[in-house]
Order: sequence, then C-alpha cells, then structure tokens
Amino acid sequence: MCDIMSNAKDFTDSVHSVAELAFQGATEMDLEGTGKPEIAAAIETWNNRPNQHSSGVELFRMEHCPAFSITHDGMAGDYWPSEKKNDIVETLIRDFLYPKGICNISDFRVRLCHLKYNLMALSGDEYVLVCPYLTEAGNISGLLIVCVTKVMR
Repeated sequence: MCDIMSNAKDFTDSVHSVAELAFQGATEMDLEGTGKPEIAAAIETWNNRPNQHSSGVELFRMEHCPAFSITHDGMAGDYWPSEKKNDIVETLIRDFLYPKGICNISDFRVRLCHLKYNLMALSGDEYVLVCPYLTEAGNISGLLIVCVTKVMR
C-alpha cells in the first residue's frame, strides 16, 4: 500500500531499460477529444468493473492494445498479450513517466498520455492510458497501463 508521506520508490528496472532510448516528453491529452468510441467504451467498462481494487486488465484485452499492470512497489504483471509486446511502454513508464514511483499520484482519474521518444535515431511515440486502481483504504494500489497507439492512428 502506498503512503503518500513515505519516500518515493525508484521505479526503474534494469530488465525494462533501454540504453538507446531518449525520452522527448509526455503530453496529457483530453480523453473526450479523442473521438475514439472504443477507448471511451473500454474506460466506461473498466470504471464499472465489479472489483474496483483489481487492475481489471482483462477488460482492456483489445486487439493491437498491449497492456500490463504495475503495483505501487514496482511489480509488473498481467501482461497482454505478452511481456515482450509491452517492453517499450514499460520502459517509458518506469524510467520517464513515473521514475520515482506512483505513490504521489494525487488524483485517480484515467489519463491519456502521448509519450514521445527516440530509439536508435528513429523517432517514436506511444499513446497510453494510465488507469490508477486503489486499495480498499483508498490508497493507490497500482496502475493499469494500456497502449492505444494503433487505435489513435
């Protein structure tokens, strides 16, 4: 369980780190402005899931949308369709978006983030949904991360 007053946890992980990756920044986007009904429907289903204290990754098993969960202590799992398909996004989350961990997330709304990076002199970008889920006590338990890049294009 996350205690916001505790020291932040280092989220980096040598297994999910790419030395050749240069982060170019992240922009939070307006979820309403995407015009993508499949994203809105998946978020609505996720928000109404029976167990609000689980990652609910099974609700985001959409074609071409890799997903995984990461707990407050940096343990990742629930990979869809596989860990390998989530490598770049997990590196971006761990090393750049939340390098000090997720304990100091203060608002628990779903976010759509546009992440830009370079990898070995090639420009890349990813659109990811960041979906916080809570413990029964109302603290952050973890994040569900869903890559919706192919849906956004």
